[in-house]
Amino acid sequence: MPIAAVNGIEIAYETIGNGSRTVILLPGAGCQMLEWLDPFCEMLAKQDCTVVRVDNRDVGLSTHFDDICPNPGELLARAHAGEPYDAPYTIEDMAKDTAELIKVVSNGPAHVVGRSMGGMIGQRVAIHYPEQIASLCSVASSAGNPDFRIRDEQVMKFFQLPPATTYEEQIQRNVDGDRLFSGTHFEFDEEVDYKKRAEMRARSDDSNGGMRHSLMFGAGDPVARYEQHKAHLEKLGLPVGVIHGSADNLLNVKNGIETAELIPNANLTIVEGMAHELPAGAWPQIVSAILEVVDKAQPRA
Repeated sequence: MPIAAVNGIEIAYETIGNGSRTVILLPGAGCQMLEWLDPFCEMLAKQDCTVVRVDNRDVGLSTHFDDICPNPGELLARAHAGEPYDAPYTIEDMAKDTAELIKVVSNGPAHVVGRSMGGMIGQRVAIHYPEQIASLCSVASSAGNPDFRIRDEQVMKFFQLPPATTYEEQIQRNVDGDRLFSGTHFEFDEEVDYKKRAEMRARSDDSNGGMRHSLMFGAGDPVARYEQHKAHLEKLGLPVGVIHGSADNLLNVKNGIETAELIPNANLTIVEGMAHELPAGAWPQIVSAILEVVDKAQPRA
């Protein structure tokens, strides 16, 4: 597994295909690169793309921050109590990780595709490092509007469950979450998902890393952060695609609609019935929407 030394840490990545366009796939909070399943990556790679899937900092084989923040659960408890705290890093730090990784894996600007937190990272790469990014696809993500809070009762109950303690419980809890966030419109393949989650857990225990990812979103003033980010999005000038499920039960579809409205000339694709995960049944529509933006920014060789 290649490891890149960037931004003072190590970022693990894997390359699939050998096309003329480099596509960076960023996973969501607490998830490893394996979130982007092989068949999905291969669908993109067949379209003149070199696909690079990434372990963000604090998950998988990338640098973990256990020494800096060994007890993230304590900070999360403070966050839930409304008490101020300092997160161990910011989403802007993660954007810099990505921008520096692009210099390692691509001969020029790359096409960034991020799901959920990965989309938030991609938005900031476009804002702060425009010379490193050719196009952006923000998938099942958000501009950070604090008015669009989680309201789904099942999701709230899931997040309030006590932590899983054993190895098997951790895997099954993640599978249960994936099932919940897959919704009911598309088929959920339990066997494939369990295999994915077991492989992730075998690579690394990211329990604390996932909590530290969550800490980024509660630190500071969310309203001021959103207003500043919104102003930046309104000035973007690169090809952008926004892809969102109509039934997203974690980040309501309003998040995707607003993101597309804020970014000039952004393409909006609403996948009917899709929740927060990316089910195989929706891949053709998602890949087509990604390629539309990539082709616009960099035609195929």
